[in-house]
Amino acid sequence: MIKLLASTAVVAMLVSPVVAQTTTPPVATTTSDTSATGYNYTLATGDKSAETFIGKRLYVSEVDIDVNAEMTEVDQDWDDVGEISDLVIGEDGQVKAVLTDIGGFLGMGEKTVAVSMDDLVVIQDGDSPNDYFTVLKSDRAALESAPEFEWPEAE
Repeated sequence: MIKLLASTAVVAMLVSPVVAQTTTPPVATTTSDTSATGYNYTLATGDKSAETFIGKRLYVSEVDIDVNAEMTEVDQDWDDVGEISDLVIGEDGQVKAVLTDIGGFLGMGEKTVAVSMDDLVVIQDGDSPNDYFTVLKSDRAALESAPEFEWPEAE
């Protein structure tokens, strides 16, 4: 008897939202400029997802980087220095810095360094049109001697 009452209660809870729904179509609202709402963005040439950066390797190169190159593998002049862990986005919505975990071994002794977005070169992977190589014109020593980035403590 208890199982019957319990199952009836469960069925009643599951059906209640369906019964409460109305079949009246929602009233459509129109605006003269849909872009004013902020919900209508069209991708521009060069736009990339945060996924392009976060979790990807960061390479440094002491030689000039051809920004128009289409690479299929890591250039022999590039040095793998770490992994991009986060992005710092300013109040204006622009990416201010790319946070990279560098140094250490198996997570021990690594530190997070903020790299200016303007200093990075993003090169499309020729094998995968949605994958990129991220390269910084610098050397490993300069990056490893950079100050550690830390988010301020929440008050």
